[in-house]
Amino acid sequence: MFDSYPPKSVVVGVDGSRAALRATQWAVDEVAGTDVPLRLLYITPTSPGAAAPHGGAARAAAEEVVHEACCAVEAMGKSVKVETEVLDGQPVPTLLAESRSTGLLCVGDTGAGQHADGWLGSTARELAQAAHCSVAIVRGDHNDAGAADRRCIVACIDGLPEDIDVLERALGEALRRHARLCVVTEQDASSRGGAVILDPHLVRCLDGYPDVQVDTAVLHGSLREYLAERAAFIQLVMIGAARTAEVRRLLGPDPAPALRNSDFSLLIVGAERPGR
Repeated sequence: MFDSYPPKSVVVGVDGSRAALRATQWAVDEVAGTDVPLRLLYITPTSPGAAAPHGGAARAAAEEVVHEACCAVEAMGKSVKVETEVLDGQPVPTLLAESRSTGLLCVGDTGAGQHADGWLGSTARELAQAAHCSVAIVRGDHNDAGAADRRCIVACIDGLPEDIDVLERALGEALRRHARLCVVTEQDASSRGGAVILDPHLVRCLDGYPDVQVDTAVLHGSLREYLAERAAFIQLVMIGAARTAEVRRLLGPDPAPALRNSDFSLLIVGAERPGR
């Protein structure tokens, strides 16, 4: 799914939480068998204005978390180039700075200091709305790309220039996961008998993936309502970062109960495509 440009690393924020380990495993499948490095990044928290923490305890804690993440990667038995780094700072500003030089940032839905039964943690929400690259918020139990997870992938498009990026990435994910892809749009199809008419560029994109089963649907309400009704049948939702209002509503702290109880992951597709 990566273009033939010098590969950027895929960055995973690790903090010792189970959610971060799921994000690590999810990212492994994104880069396995490619030249794209997997960069595991641990951030040692510092208070604003305080000196960077030094000492054996902080370093040992960081190394333990990174080691655990590396073990999770190794246990998957896939060909992956792994890089690790420990930085001092605050998680959100540090990861935002890192997002300028990567094509994909992967994080868990909740961090080590947050309640695991929440919808999304504040760090994940902030990164999804402000990062300079695509952001994957990984939720639920990890499902290997070859596993029998037959739930669909949902890609939301709406006539924006970045639709092609969203669709290309969604098709690549669907092909790798052997999943059905549902393309949803807010366009008015009432005058066309309910049919969805896609831009010719999008049609050509679809034609390039004949092995992916693609369905189309028109949203008759909000995207959140659509996802809430079908949450049990979805493994991944993809939406362009340029749809800022819809992204904010989707990431909001008070989702419908069906969303709170779901486990599908979210991929906010940034303007910069992977590998560029």
